[in-house]
Amino acid sequence: MGVIYESGGIVITDPKIIEFFNLQNIDYYSRSEERDRFVGLFFNGGYSYKSRYVANFTARYDGSNQLGESNAVRYLPTWNVSGAWNIDNESFFENTPVLSAFSLLKLRGTYGISGNLPPNASALLNLRADATIRPTDVEPFLGIVDLTNTELTWEKLKEFNVGLDFGLKKLNINGSLNYYLRNAYDLIGIVQTSGIGGQSLKTGNFADMEASGFEVSISTINLKRPGFSWKTDFNFGYTKDKITRLDFGPRLVDAIGQNGAAVLGGPRRGLYSTKFLGLNDKGVPTFENGEGETVFELDLQERSGLATTLIYEGPNEPRGAGGLTNTLNYKNFSFSFLLSFKYDYKIRLNDSFFSYYSDFDALPGDLKNRWAVPGDENLTNIPVILDQGIAQTGSAIENAYDLYNKSSVRVANGDYIRLKTARLSYQLPATWASRVGFSNANISLEGQNIALLYADKALNGQDPEFFSSGGVALPQPRIVTFSLNIGL
Repeated sequence: MGVIYESGGIVITDPKIIEFFNLQNIDYYSRSEERDRFVGLFFNGGYSYKSRYVANFTARYDGSNQLGESNAVRYLPTWNVSGAWNIDNESFFENTPVLSAFSLLKLRGTYGISGNLPPNASALLNLRADATIRPTDVEPFLGIVDLTNTELTWEKLKEFNVGLDFGLKKLNINGSLNYYLRNAYDLIGIVQTSGIGGQSLKTGNFADMEASGFEVSISTINLKRPGFSWKTDFNFGYTKDKITRLDFGPRLVDAIGQNGAAVLGGPRRGLYSTKFLGLNDKGVPTFENGEGETVFELDLQERSGLATTLIYEGPNEPRGAGGLTNTLNYKNFSFSFLLSFKYDYKIRLNDSFFSYYSDFDALPGDLKNRWAVPGDENLTNIPVILDQGIAQTGSAIENAYDLYNKSSVRVANGDYIRLKTARLSYQLPATWASRVGFSNANISLEGQNIALLYADKALNGQDPEFFSSGGVALPQPRIVTFSLNIGL
C-alpha cells in the first residue's frame, strides 16, 4: 500500500488511512516476539595415545516444542566420531627417507550426523487473532497461520570428512587437503496439501540433497633473508550438490529468476532460461514452448513441463572459490594483497529490455543495436522498442519482453578474479616514536575492492559479485583508507 515500485520502492503512505487505523484502534505497524522451548544434552570425550593416535566423540540429544507433542519426532539423537594419526610422531618416521622430508604429517577423519530446525518451522496449529478492516465496525476473527503437521521432523545431515595436514622442511611449505561427502535429508520447505484445513501450502520435510567437494590450502615462505621476507597463502575449494528428492517442485517463474530454483536432479539453486528463438519480422522476441511451438508467452505458473519448456544453464551458486594472498616485508615496510576468485556458476543479467520505457528507466546501451527495419532479425537479437501499432496486436507481445529478459541470451558466466585488498604499512622505528612520546606508531594505506581483473564480457559492466540483491542497494564500493595507529 503506497509503494512506488518503479521509483526504487519508495513508500508514500496516505495520512487518511493512518487516521482511519487510529480511529479503529488497529495497529498499522507492529512488532512481534516469538519464543520456543529447546532442551539439549550432550556428552563428549577424547583419548590420545603417545600423541600419535587421537580419538574424539560427541553425543547429543536435543528436543524442541516446535515439533509438537509427538516423542517420535520432537527429540533427535545425534553423534560424531573423529580420529587422527600423527604420523610424524611415529618411531619409523625419521628413518624413512620419503617421510623424513616432512616436518608435519597428519591424517584425520570425521563421520557423524547432525540436526537443524529452522526458526519458522512448526508442527503445531498456529491461530492468530486479528480484526477486520471496515469503515463502520470492527469484527475480531481467527486466522490460520500454520496447519498442524504431525509428520514434521528435524533436518538431518550425515557427513564424512577425511583430510591430510602436511609440511615440507626444505621447501618451507605447509598445507592441508580435505575431501567430504554430505547427505542432507528431510530438508524443510513448502509442500502442497490437498487443501483440507483452509491452506493449500504448508511447511514440511520435502527434499533430500547430496553434496561432495574438496578444499586445499597451502602456505609457503618463498624467500627469507635478513631484513626481507616473502610469504604466500593460497586456498581453493570445489563443491557439487544434487537434489535427490523433491516433493514439491518450483513454478517456471521461480526457475527463471535471478536466484534460481531447486529442481529434482539439479543443484540446490539451478538457473533456467526460456528458449529464445530469435526476433520475428517485426523485431519482437519469440520463444519455444513445451510442445515445440513458436510463441510470445508462456504459462509461468505451471510446475510441470519444466524440463521441456526451459533450458538449464548451470548452478546459480559458485561451485568453486578461493584466494591468493602475498605478504612482503622489508625492514619496517610491509606490503600485502589479496586476489579472490570464484568459478563454475551462471548469472542472470539484470532486466534491461521492456515493451515501453519511462522517465524512471535507464535505457540500456545495447538498444543502439536493436531491430529497426525488416531484415535486422538476421543481424541482431536486440528487440525493437514497440510502437502502438505492434503492441495493439495482442497482450502477448508485451509479455515477450519479460520472457526475453529471462532467456538464454541474457545469461553470463559468473567466473571472476578480483584484486580484493592491498595494504602498505610502515612501522616507525622505536627511537623516532619515543622522541614524540609514543611507544610505537604505524602508518598504513589500504584499498578494498580495487579492481576486477577478469570477468565474462557478457556481463557488460555488471558486477559478478552483486546480483539478485533487489531494492535500491548498491555494489560494494571501492574504498581507500589511510590510518595512523599510535601507542602511548
